[in-house]
Amino acid sequence: MIIFYSGTPGSGKSLHVASNLYWWIRAGRPAIGNFDINLDRIKTRNNKRYTFLRNNEITPDYLMRFAQDYVKETGKIREDSILLVLDECQLMFNARDWCQRGRNDWLQFFTLHRHLGYRIILIAQFDRMIDRQVRSLIEYEYIHRKVSNFGLKGKIISMLAFGNLFVSVKVWYPMKEKVGSEFFRAKKLYYRLYDTYVLFDRQDARPTEEGGTGAPPKADGHLGATSPEVPEKA
Repeated sequence: MIIFYSGTPGSGKSLHVASNLYWWIRAGRPAIGNFDINLDRIKTRNNKRYTFLRNNEITPDYLMRFAQDYVKETGKIREDSILLVLDECQLMFNARDWCQRGRNDWLQFFTLHRHLGYRIILIAQFDRMIDRQVRSLIEYEYIHRKVSNFGLKGKIISMLAFGNLFVSVKVWYPMKEKVGSEFFRAKKLYYRLYDTYVLFDRQDARPTEEGGTGAPPKADGHLGATSPEVPEKA
């Protein structure tokens, strides 16, 4: 399944992602992301399997090999068994800058991601920031808003919730049809995952002086983050 998280800065996107990652990793399944997190904040007896890669290291070839390694380890592959989270995904799939050379490879991967066992979360402020061909493969969009931004009534509701309150509206993306919504509060349990958040150089996706982007590290199913079905509520 391909899910899209949208919302302006401070709307709760990062909090929602952190809650997903927390329970996913805590349960013990592999996850891959293009941002670093503080795994020490997750208390679990399971192996904490999260693979942090920079944008230029995340390629369709790497992801396919990662899935193959995971199948060798478990003996089978199921839908939504590997979580892939791409923050600021417009930097990778911008309609103007997305290089033609790798476009078809990514489209093939997104088309086959279910068979490879991936659950994908794409994150950007607005859907129009990413390529139309990628948008056509999105199943659900979660639109995030900070409740206190909804005028006086929103501020009062947020105060009654004893902290920052956010709302996530779930939309069936192909038809733009609302299918549900949920409110959630900011929790240190999730924010602490970003204590050591590394603001990686966004320029790393650009070609090197030699003309390449560098080879990604070896795909190893033992390095990802693991977890059960990602809960849809934070």
